[in-house]
Amino acid sequence: MNRDNIVCGNYSYGLFSLDYFLDSMNRLNQTNIEFWGAGPHLYQDECSVSDVDAIVKKIRSHHLNVICYTPEQCMYPVNIASREKGIRDWSVNYLKRSLEIASQMEAPRTLITIGQGYRNESRDEAWARCRDSLLQLAEYAGKMGTTIMLEHLTKTTTNLCVTASQLKDMLQETGGPSLKAMVDVDMAARVGEGPREYLEAMGKDIQHVHFIDGMPGGHLALGDGILPLDQYVRDLEYFGYDQYLTLEILSDKYHENPEPAYAQSIGWFTARGFI
Repeated sequence: MNRDNIVCGNYSYGLFSLDYFLDSMNRLNQTNIEFWGAGPHLYQDECSVSDVDAIVKKIRSHHLNVICYTPEQCMYPVNIASREKGIRDWSVNYLKRSLEIASQMEAPRTLITIGQGYRNESRDEAWARCRDSLLQLAEYAGKMGTTIMLEHLTKTTTNLCVTASQLKDMLQETGGPSLKAMVDVDMAARVGEGPREYLEAMGKDIQHVHFIDGMPGGHLALGDGILPLDQYVRDLEYFGYDQYLTLEILSDKYHENPEPAYAQSIGWFTARGFI
């Protein structure tokens, strides 16, 4: 692991301009960023090709690389497993646009979350719909030159992939060169798991990590929660994980002054000699 593996995102900068976020990344000596596709920085529904070009130009002028494009898909009506065909088709098209934006940004990764079914219908039916949507998206990702990072969620946001074993099952049915998996350590901790369980299950197919603290829950700056972060890093190193760790800090308490939370989290790695 080295300094370039530690990635910040614009998740907590929604009260600030895109220019401020990029300047903040320079102040923090960042090389790589994860770009959250949501307003006000990039409202995907109304973002044209030229709009994306202008954003990319700003990013490049700050000497930054987008290593993952993450479209907003939890606060929107996006559900690739929806029983309603109209919603499902809209969701797939929305995420195809995400893959196009990732390609424009030259982002090698695009984060896509698992869908969900109704709790009063057959889980197998929702699973099949999700699988079929992911197969469509994986094919399109290959054409766009980006790779999908498939993210598990929590019990309140999906009934399909909450655990490492469930994500492995979906990856086995949909995975390939354009669709891999990732782990969010705060969400994994809510069911008593961590990076070890995901790496044991999927090995090198785990190609992205959201590394944050939690209670579990909260997506906190490193050191502000109770997760065994030192053990998580040791587990990642044991399995030879050499990809990125994104600090997906989301708690509202950081939104009015986000930079110190990212500085604290980067400093956590430094203080322990991990980077």
